Amino acid sequence: MRRLALSSLLALSATLAMTPRAHAAGFIVVDPTFHPIVPPNIVRPIHRPGHPLPAPGGTMLHGSVSFGLHLQSEDIKVEINDQVAKTYITQTFANETDQNLAGTYLFPLPEDTTFSSFSLHIDGKPVEGKILEANEARQQYETIVRQMVDPGLLEYADYKTVRARIFPIPAHGTKKVEFEYTQILKAENGMLKYNFPLKSKGESGEIDNVNVNVKLASKQGVRTIWSPTHAITTTRDGDHHAKIAMAAKNSIPDKDFLLYYSVSDKDMAANLLTNKAPNEDGYFLMTLSPPLKSNQVVARDIVLVVDTSGSMRGTKMEQAKKALKYIVNALTPEDRFSIVQFNTDVEVYKYSVVAANEANKKGAISFINDLDARGGTNISGALQMGTSMLGSKNDRPAYMVLMTDGEPTVGETNWRALAKSFAPKRDIRLFDFGVGYDVNTALLNKLAEEHHGTAQYVEPDESLEATLSSFYQKIKSPVLSNVHITYSGVDVKDVYPREVKDIFAGSQILLLGKYKNGGSASVTISGDVNKVGKTYSFPMKFAQEDASHTYLPRLWAMRRIAHLTDVAQENNNSKEVVDEIVVLSQKYGIISQYTSFLVTDPSENHRWAQPSVAFNGPSGSGIIRRGGFAPAPSGVAGGAAGGGGGARLAYSQNIWRQQSDNKGRGIAVDRFQTQGMNSTPAAMPMSDLSANLMASKSMPMVGVDAVKKAKQNESLKVASVMSEEKDSSGAMKIVGDKTFYLRDGFWTESAALDAHHPALETIEFGSKRYFDLIGSVPGISKYLSVGDQVIFIYKDHGYKIVKSGTATTTG
Repeated sequence: MRRLALSSLLALSATLAMTPRAHAAGFIVVDPTFHPIVPPNIVRPIHRPGHPLPAPGGTMLHGSVSFGLHLQSEDIKVEINDQVAKTYITQTFANETDQNLAGTYLFPLPEDTTFSSFSLHIDGKPVEGKILEANEARQQYETIVRQMVDPGLLEYADYKTVRARIFPIPAHGTKKVEFEYTQILKAENGMLKYNFPLKSKGESGEIDNVNVNVKLASKQGVRTIWSPTHAITTTRDGDHHAKIAMAAKNSIPDKDFLLYYSVSDKDMAANLLTNKAPNEDGYFLMTLSPPLKSNQVVARDIVLVVDTSGSMRGTKMEQAKKALKYIVNALTPEDRFSIVQFNTDVEVYKYSVVAANEANKKGAISFINDLDARGGTNISGALQMGTSMLGSKNDRPAYMVLMTDGEPTVGETNWRALAKSFAPKRDIRLFDFGVGYDVNTALLNKLAEEHHGTAQYVEPDESLEATLSSFYQKIKSPVLSNVHITYSGVDVKDVYPREVKDIFAGSQILLLGKYKNGGSASVTISGDVNKVGKTYSFPMKFAQEDASHTYLPRLWAMRRIAHLTDVAQENNNSKEVVDEIVVLSQKYGIISQYTSFLVTDPSENHRWAQPSVAFNGPSGSGIIRRGGFAPAPSGVAGGAAGGGGGARLAYSQNIWRQQSDNKGRGIAVDRFQTQGMNSTPAAMPMSDLSANLMASKSMPMVGVDAVKKAKQNESLKVASVMSEEKDSSGAMKIVGDKTFYLRDGFWTESAALDAHHPALETIEFGSKRYFDLIGSVPGISKYLSVGDQVIFIYKDHGYKIVKSGTATTTG
């Protein structure tokens, strides 16, 4: 009986060694030697409603972080006055065990900041805490990592840390920790950065509620407010005050919270952030931000074009009327406008744009009230009429707003010919809104792209009125029109958005691009304000080497993928373009219209779930691992198809299966659905897969899928926050500028999947060499924290971290 109990205990210990652990910004390391109630080192978790049931029996304590504890809530309040930030954190921990616990509270202070004071309270009572300097903190983390055989804490190895003893943490009770500190924010090329270490490690231990609230005040006008890590809401109270909020429920925060803002009292502000590895192209983000309000009104010409076909009957028609009235009432007396309604026929409020005075506005409201849904959809006739109203060249900025819920059924119905026929005689900004799922997304996207506008899609459960009202608020006050941006002293390329036509009051423009060879440069922004030219010049410093702002390459890749998706669809899914999309998707872990993240079925004789890039093509969907190899599943014939060996893909019974080459390697491709495939090739090189998938026809242009994909691509075009998509298996991680995939038990950086990567130095997890790396190679700790088996490239050196006792060779 004792032998059985001992074997069960050992099995439990082995299971726990693989159990994901979670720890948040401030966390508690449970003391395994404190066990006054239940047998040594055993605690019994309780079940929280809405969460998975705990495993039967007890849970072994290994000194693990937050093991037996649950972080119920985390509330972060920040007050920033000029460059001084005071942060107040309240964390509530719940002890979900049958015994009292003791532990050590650790809070890793944000890096690269200067602290002036801090205070710590436990359940409202002041507690003495100690700040561990970086070297001392590193030793503390290394000790915990050795005990837990878990590298997660190495993320904070270069941080200062506040440490305090906590006792007792009552059984089935809670402990509230309140921590306050003050810091001086640093400016980077005019941008001020606030950083809060919000990230949690592991795959378990959700936090019920996380709230971040920032009050921002500055003597100079607050301009750009931006977070590359989280979706935030911003409320401005004049030029000098703003409130920023972020909230999440039942989440495991996977990124630290970053907030950037800039201040200026000038008419136009520009700031620059860069990231550049040695001997590689650099990435930059330049922000352009005017004041919250314009000093003068810019006169505009606006034509509103509304679909009144039969399919608009009901709620859509009522919402369209309300949206039209909102815009008409918001026009300034200096504006000129008219309205076009189209069904089978085309009718207008006025045949040319008229002044937005009270009489004309009143007449327009009456015209809107009489709109009635009937007949077909004559988009070509409506666009031609709107073009005629706006006339020929004029110095006033011209806008056309198109609302439609269907494909063209009257007039020109071929979408390519229709888009080509829209050729206004003056420079028009065309903004179109597709309502519902019957719109032709290819047409609307093309019209917007060719005419300096945007395409937005309103799904049936969304409000057209709210969408259009919000849009108009953003464009109602242009401060600079016919904008041109030039760079001198630096070579830039692939800048997105590719064109900025107008800059609006209260807006901020984020330009993401690449550059060669850093150095001092000048950026010039020129344009017109009521027929008067204006020019702004900004000196900029493009870094020759910059390891910070590691999120910039990924944000740039999101916008690059969006652009390439449009190019691919306009060119019958060109193989070369699709190939580049797939490479970018894998390198940066970004879901696109052509890729998604899947894993193979664990029951298919795979030792590890293998992440794959899935191609969403018109002939079906396929899965491929580009650049990686895996053992062939049982039942799959070996040997290369065709002559010369090499990895190839074999087709059998509607399933693409892995096939080995003459070295026993293979490329795994699973469950390939071949709907509509005209041919059944015996074998096909990996590099030809995307061309085969995409060749038969274009991606869908109409329907639910088309609208969803169009919205996804439009969001990538304006992306300013790192993508949140993840594979459902947890077999992908993004850390800094690197994307890791789980390959045969190793977290492998995408760059290390390339056959030409540097030779790998094999290092045992927890060895002296392992911990020496942290102190001798600055910045490497965050990549070591990915797991106890990791393969990655850092500063042209390859590393292969293996579990203790498994290292044999280096190479």
